[in-house]
Amino acid sequence: MKRKYWFLIGLAVVVAAALLFIFRINGDRVTVMRMIDFEQAESNSQYVWKDRGAIRTFEYAFRFGKKQEGKVDIAAPPYSVYLGKQRYWLWISEKNEPGNFMKPEDSGTLYRLSSKSTNKIQQLLKQAYPHFGTEMPGGNRDERSINLDAAMLEDGMQPDVPSMSPSPSPGEFASPAIVESPTLAPVPSSPADGTYTPAYLDSSAFAGDEQALIKLINLRIKVIHERDWENYSQLFTESRRKAYEDVESYTGYTVTSIRLDGDISIKEQRSLYEAVARVVAARDNGDESTTVYVFQKGKEDGAEWRIADVD
Repeated sequence: MKRKYWFLIGLAVVVAAALLFIFRINGDRVTVMRMIDFEQAESNSQYVWKDRGAIRTFEYAFRFGKKQEGKVDIAAPPYSVYLGKQRYWLWISEKNEPGNFMKPEDSGTLYRLSSKSTNKIQQLLKQAYPHFGTEMPGGNRDERSINLDAAMLEDGMQPDVPSMSPSPSPGEFASPAIVESPTLAPVPSSPADGTYTPAYLDSSAFAGDEQALIKLINLRIKVIHERDWENYSQLFTESRRKAYEDVESYTGYTVTSIRLDGDISIKEQRSLYEAVARVVAARDNGDESTTVYVFQKGKEDGAEWRIADVD
């Protein structure tokens, strides 16, 4: 009898521990941004929740989302969500239908929110964005196909000292290295003739992987400014390059100011290394917006960092 009693006690402890783990709250904040396309956040659209109720709503919604199967054509996500260091693309509207989300590093898998989670997130977004439901972000969204099966889908903090960095040379395309750099620099423009001078992050203060990442960001700025679309796709991972195969044209612009927002995060995954960097930049002397870069590098000898995603 005593043995059975202790067995039940032990079982209760295990069940309680499991429930505590399943319903744990890991993050200390949730950051949401409205997206214009996969690469650009809407200016001044960042909203942060720090209360446990809001954090719990988003964390449970993503943790218990239901994986979808099949194929679907999706547009750029209206929202990008940061829960701790994890980023999600979120497709949700005011309509009475479940929202969907996806992890950028696993763009082949779509998850669907429960109706309850969808409703709670809708209420939070109405709190953050008064026009939620009547004025969704983004006009001319990019579209791409992803292997999934569902109806709809789609898609930080101390300012650093501004500094200048020379324009990257063409030779840097051959072997980008990782770099972490928290500086950006506004550059004067010449609106008289309609052209602008690009701004770059200062890579000289970094070394190794961090420096390579900064150079990769600078190279992207350079090729977009020069409309060098032939080399543009070479900055990206192979899987990301395939997403550009059906893109018939690109829109060029010039980054006229840029700064790193927070530290660069570099983590080792099972089969590769992944890094995340946030920058705050302005295009053609316009308003600033936040852009998040995700980089990946294989573990094989000679592997180089490439851009896995920009949003």
